[in-house]
Amino acid sequence: MQSNQYNSLGYTSGWVVFAGTVTLLAAAANLLYGIVLLVNDDWVALTREGLIRFDTTTAGVVFLIFTGLQVLVAFGIFTGQLWARILGIIGASLGILSQMAFLSIYPAWAWLVIIVDGLVIYGLAVHGDEVAQF
Repeated sequence: MQSNQYNSLGYTSGWVVFAGTVTLLAAAANLLYGIVLLVNDDWVALTREGLIRFDTTTAGVVFLIFTGLQVLVAFGIFTGQLWARILGIIGASLGILSQMAFLSIYPAWAWLVIIVDGLVIYGLAVHGDEVAQF
């Protein structure tokens, strides 16, 4: 009932604006990651088992493709598209799952991303239909 009140008054939920903005910020971060992975495509990691050398070109291309999709989803969220809400929820859910791999390496950052992704899911699932139709 509240969503009709928002739409009839021409207001947009702050949760939806938050979700779209966070999606755009994630796209910007993924753009930077993709560029770094393409420019520094030969990485070496020191582990207890020895040195591991790997090429990150494919990962860089995947990040850049994902960036384009995130930008489309963010603009879809801002315009109230259902497909964008669904893809935004799926993307934030995958973000939560991916951060679980980094909990032991960067626990503070991983928890921050998990919390923000959870808020994005909440905003899109509960308040996603409160986008004003101007």
